[in-house]
Amino acid sequence: MHINRQIKHLLILSCLLLSACSSIPPGPQRAAVLEEDAGTPTRQAQATDGLSEELIYNTLTGEIAAQRGHSKFAFEHALQAARESRDESAAERATGLGLQANMPEAALSAATLWVDISPQSLKAHQITAVLYIRKSDFSRAIHHLQQVVEIANSQGLSGYLQAAAIAEKSAAPDQALLIMQQLVKEESQDAQAFYALALTANHAKQHSLALQYVDRSLSLEPASNQSLVLKTQILINMDQREQGVAFIKRAYEDSPDNAHLGKAYARLLIEMNKPEAALAIYQTLYEQDPDDGDITFSLGIINLQMERYENAKEYLQKLVDGRQKRNQASFYLGMIAEEEKRPKQALAWYSRVEGKNLVDAQVRIAKILADQGNLNQARETLQRLRITQSPHEVKFYIIEAELLREARDYETAHQVYTKALEIFEDNTDLLYARGLNAADLKRIDLLEKDLRKILDTQPKHADALNALGYTLADQTNRLQEAKEYIGQALELKPKSPAILDSMGWVEFRLGNLETALEFLNRAAELSPDAEIASHLGEVLWHLGQRQRAIEIWNAANERDPDNRFIKPVMKRLGVEN
Repeated sequence: MHINRQIKHLLILSCLLLSACSSIPPGPQRAAVLEEDAGTPTRQAQATDGLSEELIYNTLTGEIAAQRGHSKFAFEHALQAARESRDESAAERATGLGLQANMPEAALSAATLWVDISPQSLKAHQITAVLYIRKSDFSRAIHHLQQVVEIANSQGLSGYLQAAAIAEKSAAPDQALLIMQQLVKEESQDAQAFYALALTANHAKQHSLALQYVDRSLSLEPASNQSLVLKTQILINMDQREQGVAFIKRAYEDSPDNAHLGKAYARLLIEMNKPEAALAIYQTLYEQDPDDGDITFSLGIINLQMERYENAKEYLQKLVDGRQKRNQASFYLGMIAEEEKRPKQALAWYSRVEGKNLVDAQVRIAKILADQGNLNQARETLQRLRITQSPHEVKFYIIEAELLREARDYETAHQVYTKALEIFEDNTDLLYARGLNAADLKRIDLLEKDLRKILDTQPKHADALNALGYTLADQTNRLQEAKEYIGQALELKPKSPAILDSMGWVEFRLGNLETALEFLNRAAELSPDAEIASHLGEVLWHLGQRQRAIEIWNAANERDPDNRFIKPVMKRLGVEN
């Protein structure tokens, strides 16, 4: 039996041993017990040719210790096993244990042994390079990066891109660039080398240098898609957007059958808010290759954004039928059904979604159920998600409470926030949300307690400052104090429509109508929010501009018929709707 296979058998055996030695005691007895645990398999293994008792002992003891969570002890035995066996998998295991134990020097000793045992192992050189970079031993790191380049290239991979990724992962952007500059020789004729250099320089925000490197890459390989796209990005990063667009457009026009360039050009057009132009590019690409799922999906999404729902459905349905991007396509088909006021169909589409869109789809299901009056069922959906998707647990508590708030059940919403804060104590998002809910409960004491708790640790939390100031202005006579809070928030976010609205409202409450109107007009220019419209209309009403006030209120009601702000103010002022 080959030594590698023997070592692997030992590692499997160590896992089986755990069921027989499930209670290693703490303290000084540990080593003795581990020896006792390993005793039986050692005797069993003695008949296996080529394995010494010491090797078996170190291998099994190391694995048992690793399973028990004793990383340092595990590493020491694993390294001894690797040194004696000269086995690649044993050296890799020892390296991994050193990393798990957060012992970089120990891991490096194992990694250098690994390289010595298997000098053509790409992974061994990659990890060794990372560890040398992290200890700022760049000369040795570059030696191993050179090996990474040679081995990866021989395997048909892009060695320089792998080296760049290692450098950027392990060092600051400027240091990564210095490493790559030492790795790539000036006289090199490898286009990939200069592309990797350009990429690293671009990430380090050395854009002029990046442009030089990408031009060098293009001089060696003029038709390189990745270099053409990268040069476009670099020009945009240098605030030369027009030149960048012209460059990629010209490259695509020179190669109209090049889908890679066409997609890059279309994406840039979307970023520039030119959906019609992007749509034309994607349609041309689709005619060339109607089976390309990325192109079909892009056509669906652009048509969706442009509210051309029938066209969007055609492309997205094709993806579902062809089993391409089914989860994403189903999610967006659900969104279209919602927009078309077809909740039953939306629920059907969302229920088919899995993968990375699952959480969003389930949240949409809960929202639809709540809108249909099935609030308990919606809450049950979110409560299940808290169990099955625990990393997003806080998000689901907040959404559940928001559904209750939309149903005007502020007391139960408060209970949900409080339950969540018992688990996630001092979570800023939960404190902020519970504070806003307290305002609707007319509990200024609760609001102040939560928002001040946020401000104790984050005194420049603009939203908390604004919420506290606005509520004091709206529900108390502490107007000067309210104005101070809102003023601090406005300094932090001078273009926030919500904060401008708050400042307008506190000025109105102080009797400064003209000043209030100035702030509220600015807020309304930035946002069509119904609450802002309600405040703006009220100030105009008191200034005698009653017809304009009514027009603003009516327009807000038309945009958002279900808003809770316009009707109360019109009723209070005796305005017939």
